Amino acid sequence: MCADRGPEGSTRSRTVEGVKPARRPRFLPFILTGAVLGFAVGSALALFGWFADPDPTVASNYAPTAGAGYLGVIGALLFGLLAAVVAVLVDRRADRS
Repeated sequence: MCADRGPEGSTRSRTVEGVKPARRPRFLPFILTGAVLGFAVGSALALFGWFADPDPTVASNYAPTAGAGYLGVIGALLFGLLAAVVAVLVDRRADRS
């Protein structure tokens, strides 16, 4: 009879049962959520005219939707980066517990 086996030849592990590994955040949903929110915020800033020049001296050749697209993409990049940093911080916090 093998010394590692318990009674009746069972092959049960000697490790503790019922211990679950720490839950880790999934990075892609964090980043995508941040990017979508950033695009919405950037587009809102452009479309509602919060950055509009009140007294333009030179006429613009760009459509308002182009400005919304540009600020939306910049907002998506910034908020996606911020969300990635938050995900890393949450992941590090999970390592401590």
